[in-house]
Amino acid sequence: MKRWFKDDLFKLVLKNAGRLASGKLVGALLGLGALACATHAMSPSEFGVLILIKAYAQLIADIGQFQGWQVILHYGSIPWQQGEVDRVKTATKFSVGLDLLAGFASMIVGMAVLLLLGPHLGVHPEHRALAFFYCTLIPFLTCSSPYGILRLFDRVDVISRQQIVSPMVRTTLSVLTLVMGWGLTGFVVAWYAGVLAADLYVFTCCWKELKRRNIQGALKPSLLKAARNMPKGMWSFVWLTSVNTVLTSVWGSLSNLLIGRTLGTAAAGLYSLAVTFIDAVQRPVRLLEKSYYPEVARLDTRTTKPWKLAAKMSFLGACLGIVVSLIVYIGGKPVISLFGHRYGEAATLMLWMAPSLVFNMAAFPLYGLLYTAGKFKVLTGTQLISSLFYTVLLIYMSHNYGLDGAGLAFAIGTLFGALINVVIAIVTFIRRRHIILPHEREIRGS
Repeated sequence: MKRWFKDDLFKLVLKNAGRLASGKLVGALLGLGALACATHAMSPSEFGVLILIKAYAQLIADIGQFQGWQVILHYGSIPWQQGEVDRVKTATKFSVGLDLLAGFASMIVGMAVLLLLGPHLGVHPEHRALAFFYCTLIPFLTCSSPYGILRLFDRVDVISRQQIVSPMVRTTLSVLTLVMGWGLTGFVVAWYAGVLAADLYVFTCCWKELKRRNIQGALKPSLLKAARNMPKGMWSFVWLTSVNTVLTSVWGSLSNLLIGRTLGTAAAGLYSLAVTFIDAVQRPVRLLEKSYYPEVARLDTRTTKPWKLAAKMSFLGACLGIVVSLIVYIGGKPVISLFGHRYGEAATLMLWMAPSLVFNMAAFPLYGLLYTAGKFKVLTGTQLISSLFYTVLLIYMSHNYGLDGAGLAFAIGTLFGALINVVIAIVTFIRRRHIILPHEREIRGS
């Protein structure tokens, strides 16, 4: 174990994770403050409406977004190390173009679906105006290019500060809403303003960083022209990576909508509260992933170095998973009690979800490693299987066993997805000599 800390790459990942932790810790505490204000000011039903509106916009954004930040990392990391600035600019322009197209198209589709099917999604006519308002945030929710640029330049400090901006704005406005009695509308505005402020902060810092490095015009959007100067297989990477990420990220938003549809808005609010706490306690691994992914993208997966790093991170993740699971079992109920006695059922729900922490944390290094190895096609297929399995299981378990069944479905679904990725990683490692890295392929326009 001591030898691990002599590995410069391993130490760098931990150092960056530590830098992110400071922002995450403050952000998490502020975020809990905003939730406490909302739960004390509104009934479980009203709180559920807030969560459903937020979940709907996030779901549309998750479905519609392209993973532009991954394009920047996988097609720009090694060229940047080799001094090929033009290739970095091409990848960045293409990514920004994808973000703009996806953002505005998703917003239009989201509003249209809301107009036609709002009541079926749990958004009733009296809340439609608030939902439409929140949908204007979708272009910001789909924008990921600035994060890719900051990760490329190892500006973890900016991302760390950004994690404080959103909950700080949201909590400040939530306290004001609680004091002034603005109700549901005030809290929707608070959540909206928090996301908007954080995204504007990241974009401004990204623009300044590019200017400091004298990289001109990198934020100018381009699709067709930039695509012609990207390596072959790029569009396949974009589409399949986006589909795979959609299947991964819609778990939370889709779960809230399904719970709201099956058990009502109050149950959706309880479920969201439990998931929020589960997400909060696994923040250490989220931080490790954010610092680990850019580093592994710079490595050649045909060598053993990235695989050794992934094994170390997986072991560390599993240990953290066990610790945070115990935290949930011991401290979950006291924390939930802060939100009021009406939300006590969320504490029991978290006990069913807790085992998922170990599975998820142990498997987190595999996703970035397999993407870097070019196995995005296989990942997309297996993720589709996992998502379908989870969706069917969630509907069945929640319908027959209520919220406790939904919590158990959450844990089983996470285990199923983790096991599949372990199998893929083992096979890929054995056949690693056959890997072709994304940036090594022939340029499409050549």
